[in-house]
Amino acid sequence: MPFRLLTVCLLLLTPVVMAEAQDVPRSYTIGELTEIHSDALDSDRRIWISLPTGYHDRAPYHRYPVLYILDGERHFAQIVGVVRSLTSDATPLAPEMIVVGIASQNRIADSTPTHSLIGADGHEDAGWTHSGGAEAFIRFLENELIPHVEEHYAASDYRILSGYSLTGLLSSHTLLTRPELFDAVIAADPSVWWDDFALLDTGRSAIDAAGFDHNQFVLTTTSQRYPAPYITVDAGGAELVSLLDDAAPDGLTLHHHAFTRETHHSLPMLSLYEGLAAIFDGHMMTLDELYDRPQDIKARFERLSERLGTTIAPPEGLMDYFASVFESGNLRNLDKALLYADINVAAYPTSANAWATKSRIHTERGETTGAQAARAEALRLDQLQTESQPQ
Repeated sequence: MPFRLLTVCLLLLTPVVMAEAQDVPRSYTIGELTEIHSDALDSDRRIWISLPTGYHDRAPYHRYPVLYILDGERHFAQIVGVVRSLTSDATPLAPEMIVVGIASQNRIADSTPTHSLIGADGHEDAGWTHSGGAEAFIRFLENELIPHVEEHYAASDYRILSGYSLTGLLSSHTLLTRPELFDAVIAADPSVWWDDFALLDTGRSAIDAAGFDHNQFVLTTTSQRYPAPYITVDAGGAELVSLLDDAAPDGLTLHHHAFTRETHHSLPMLSLYEGLAAIFDGHMMTLDELYDRPQDIKARFERLSERLGTTIAPPEGLMDYFASVFESGNLRNLDKALLYADINVAAYPTSANAWATKSRIHTERGETTGAQAARAEALRLDQLQTESQPQ
């Protein structure tokens, strides 16, 4: 599938001071723009890709969840910032992930499952003439975009789809009709009102089909309403929540966040934050665990993995950091340091760095045999990784 790459840069304003200019980067790259051709949509589609920090070092042995963002041209930069905030520092709320922003090049057609000319003001509008193309867009996701991402990037099998308003209708429809396609869906104040609330019938069919399996559905709503006659229908998210909450279908976990202060237009970033925090609830370690009870970390991530139906490991860089914290200095505790090293070796058995840290700590403990065995494994893995690099 042909594609081209462009660099998306977020330029930073820096004072014209030589000392600072040497320390502060002139630009900050948050991702790449990829254009792929879609047979399903008979058009070229723009896709933005953002990779986690350290991706290229860990890609040979680590796979990342993928967050697919609709309305990518509007939200990609902000969402990358939200994701990096949620997945960094000492107590990340979610694992690092690949972010894929999908441009809404034909938003009405791509987002609406059925054809209708009736808008949110209750009147016919020729602007909706091309509505009803959501199934073609879902084929694009399933047969073209997802395979492209999973072929070219270190993607795990855990996928999240996020949409807002009309694209929230699309993300909701995708979950209800193709629950195997995405493990989790975030819908920010979705346009459930579309075509006389047709999505509620889709929801009833999904409940009857009983096809959910470890699916997470995050739906956000707001109590703020537009004045008539501009928009005369309720968005309908609360009705969909009630339907799914009452039925409580097996295999589906519903998270509803009802905002009161926010308007429809201020929900995208807040919904993304709340959505990822809800989906990965249990990922954030407590300070007591990190400093006093690291032996509990393994069980925490085992519970999270069981709930999500996929393997989620403790962050390698964070575990390595705490191994170093307890290896030397005022907090020196070689039992804890080795425990952290063992967590990483178990979670990332093909990481040369994990084995190198384990070797170093065994050396500090005076355990020659363990140090030599770990060092030999680190050297073997490093050689394999070097040989696998393209020449």
